[in-house]
Amino acid sequence: AFISVSAKAWAQNETARLPRMYFDLKREKKMADKGESAWTPNVSHILALAEALAYIKQLGMAKLVENAQWLARATRAAAVELGLELFAPGSPSSSVTAIKAPAGMDSGEIVKGFRTQFGSIIANGQGTMKGKIFRIAHLGYFDFADLFAVIAELELILHQKGLPVTLGKGVAAVQRTYLEAQSGK
Repeated sequence: AFISVSAKAWAQNETARLPRMYFDLKREKKMADKGESAWTPNVSHILALAEALAYIKQLGMAKLVENAQWLARATRAAAVELGLELFAPGSPSSSVTAIKAPAGMDSGEIVKGFRTQFGSIIANGQGTMKGKIFRIAHLGYFDFADLFAVIAELELILHQKGLPVTLGKGVAAVQRTYLEAQSGK
């Protein structure tokens, strides 16, 4: 995990008297000032962050946001084309698309299908929405090629569950959106 501490928080930390072991910021700062760490750092997270930041820098923040917007638009179009209902059609997000599970189906079955059949990961709903919606993210190292696969996988999972899905219909919606994105519309 990462933490950012403001000047005000550092001042509060100086007078804090609660006992601590793993979250001792005073100890960590003392070690950081020496170029060391109080505990073994999460190296894989640090390296992953470095790669992610390099990707953002290379692509540019505006392009990253634009990419997510196009992918979200394509995902929503595919879901509608497949006869699925968007969870919040009036306030869509560019980072993730939430889709209602078909009537009588637990969204966990869809999530499990992605993982077991294709090795892909999408998210179930959380809290009271668990089993009712599934979520497809659009951020990070994710592009139209990935989305073509995700939507094709979704079509197959729904088809195998006995839903009346025309294979290729959702993928075609993604393809149309891809062409729009390429033409700069």
